[in-house]
Amino acid sequence: MTVIECPHCAEDIEMDDDAYGLFECPYCSGEYEWGEAPKKKTPKYNFKSRETIKERTQKISSSNTSNRQRRLSNDSNLGYSALNFASLTITTILVFIIIIGLNSNSWYGFSYSEDDGEFEGNFGLSYVEYIVTEDERESYWDEDTTYPYLRGSIEGYESALGEAEASQKSVEEMCDDWEENERCDTMITQAQESVDYWNSWDTSGSFLFGLLLFILIILILILSCKLLIFLNHNGWLTSSDEMLRVFSKIEIISTLVTCSILSLGLIMYWLFVPNIENWWDIMDTSVPSGLSSGLGMIWWTTMLTSLALIATTTIESIAKKRA
Repeated sequence: MTVIECPHCAEDIEMDDDAYGLFECPYCSGEYEWGEAPKKKTPKYNFKSRETIKERTQKISSSNTSNRQRRLSNDSNLGYSALNFASLTITTILVFIIIIGLNSNSWYGFSYSEDDGEFEGNFGLSYVEYIVTEDERESYWDEDTTYPYLRGSIEGYESALGEAEASQKSVEEMCDDWEENERCDTMITQAQESVDYWNSWDTSGSFLFGLLLFILIILILILSCKLLIFLNHNGWLTSSDEMLRVFSKIEIISTLVTCSILSLGLIMYWLFVPNIENWWDIMDTSVPSGLSSGLGMIWWTTMLTSLALIATTTIESIAKKRA
C-alpha cells in the first residue's frame, strides 16, 4: 500500500502498489492519475471503489491524528499541561471581570456613620452614587411599625466638573467687584479645589475606562490563541506545528505584557484619585468621625486576577524552557 496526497484537496489517500489509471478522490470527487502502466494490457481506466478508499483513508486519518497528539505531547514547545489550562481559565475569568468593571460603581468607596444614620459613596468610572440610610421611622399606617429610610442619588463626574468650573467663574467675577479681603481669597481657593477634585475623578475614571477597553480587546485576541492551542491539543482542530509554536510564543509574551500594563494602570488609577477627605476641606467642614474609605472590590478583584495570570504564565514559560 502507498499513501499519496490528493492534488486537489491535499487529503491522504491509500493506493495499491500496482494501481494504475484514473481515480476519483473520496473527499473532493476530483479525478487524478496514478501509477505506471503494467506490461500486460490492462484497461486504460480503473476506478477504485469510493467506499473502499474512504474507509482506508479514515483509518489513516485516525492514525495520523493519534500520532500527531503524541508528537504534541512530546514537543516541549507544543505540549499542553495543567498550567496551560489554568492560564486559559484565568484569562476567561479576567475577560468577564473587565466587562463587569466597565459598568461597575465599586472602584472606590467611602462610608461613615452619624447620629441620624449612615452615608455611603460608591465611585464608578464616570459617576458616583450616594446612598443615605437614616434611622428607623414610624410607619405612616402603623405607629408600632418602624422602617429604615433609604435614599440615594447619582452624580456624574463630567457634570459635577462643569458645575464646579461655573461656580469658580462666578466667584471670580463676584470677587472682582469686591475689595481684596480674606473671605474672597478663601472662596476662590475653595472653588479651585472643587474643580481640581472633580477633575481628578473625571481624569482617573476616563483613563481607567480607556485602559480597560484596550485591555479587553487584547485579552480576547489572547484568549483566541489559547483556545486554538487547546482545540489542537484535543484533536478538534488541526493546525500546522509551526503555527502552533508561533501562537504559543505570542500568547505567552502578550499575556505577560498585557497583564503588566493592566496592573500598572490600576496602580496609576489609585494614584490619580483624590483624597476623599479633601471634599470636607473644600466644603469647609470637619471630616466625619469613623470615615472609612479605600479601593473597591472590583479594583482588588481585577488586580489579583491579573497578578494570578502573570504568575501562571511565567511558571508556564519557565516549565517549557526547562522541558
